[in-house]
Parts: sequence; structure tokens; C-alpha cells
Amino acid sequence: MKKDLNAKLTRGTQRTLDAFFGAMTTLLQAKSFADISVNELCEAAGYPRATFYNYFEDRDDLLNYCWIALAGRTDSADLASVEPSRRVDVALDSMADLLESNVDALHAILAHNPPEGTLFSSLHTFIERRAREIMLACIKRDRFDLPAELVADHYANTLMLVLDWAYLRGHTLDREQLHAYTHALLHGVEC
Repeated sequence: MKKDLNAKLTRGTQRTLDAFFGAMTTLLQAKSFADISVNELCEAAGYPRATFYNYFEDRDDLLNYCWIALAGRTDSADLASVEPSRRVDVALDSMADLLESNVDALHAILAHNPPEGTLFSSLHTFIERRAREIMLACIKRDRFDLPAELVADHYANTLMLVLDWAYLRGHTLDREQLHAYTHALLHGVEC
């Protein structure tokens, strides 16, 4: 991404980012990611191609921004301050909230983008990376005989597996089941 999202964004920059975010999410509900062109994105956002390329390298870069923007809309608790026995549940709930708050859009997007396709591969990568960062920040490094990075990867992959099963593969689970499945899969290495 060509803009530093950690810096304070001007209103104009935020407005432009929001327009491209909206264009991408609207188009994804109507067609596959592979079929969306930069020209269509620009037309839907109401900006010229030059503006698109001032902000993004390509469509994939915009897609990565969309994941970041969506994640920014969730309640992301400081897991280090959460009781260790609840950390997995809090992290899982945060990610599940994100998916549930966008369930209608998610279903429309699924209708045009298979779970094995580029779009969801990108989403998986983003969620796994985010889950890994979250878990790495709260793991007590002296509790395991394993490297903290390996434990964080295990947690992240397990969270993604359960979220994928429930939200992308269409198996309806309530929160209690989400937690139970996750804890069963993590048995033996939980924080």
C-alpha cells in the first residue's frame, strides 16, 4: 500500500480509501474477484485510474487494504490484559464478530467467489497473520518448551480452521460451539 495507514490520514485520503473500499465490496457481491478490473473499481469509486495507482499497487493491494479496514472496525481487546484462560475465546469472538457483522455481504461474496479461490486465500492469509500477531503478543513465553512463534502459529491456524468451517464452509455453529471446537483442537497447548 502506498499510503502509511499508521500516519494520521487526511479527510480526503480517508474519503478516497473509503470509496475504493466500498467499490471493492460492492463489486465482490456481484462478481468474482478475478473478473473485477481496475477500471471498474475506479468507475464504481468515482475516481480516475491515476488516483487508484496513487494509493494501491494493484487490485490485490486494494484487497489487502479492505481486510485491514474491516479488521479496524472490530473490537480488538488487549489480550495481554485478559485472563489467560479467556484469551482464545476473546480472540475468536473478535474475529467471529467481524464475520457475523458482515454476514449478508459475506454470503453474496461467497456466491461469486469460491472458498478455494484467490479472494478467500487472501482472507485466510490476513486472518491467520492477524491471529498470529494477537496470540504472539499474549503468549507467556516461559510457559512452553516450544518457541512462542510456533505456538502462535498453531493458535492462529486453529482459529482460522474453526472460522473457516463455521463461516466459509457453511457449518452453522453458535459461539459456545465455536469455543468448544477451538478448545478441543487446542487441547494440550492452551494459554
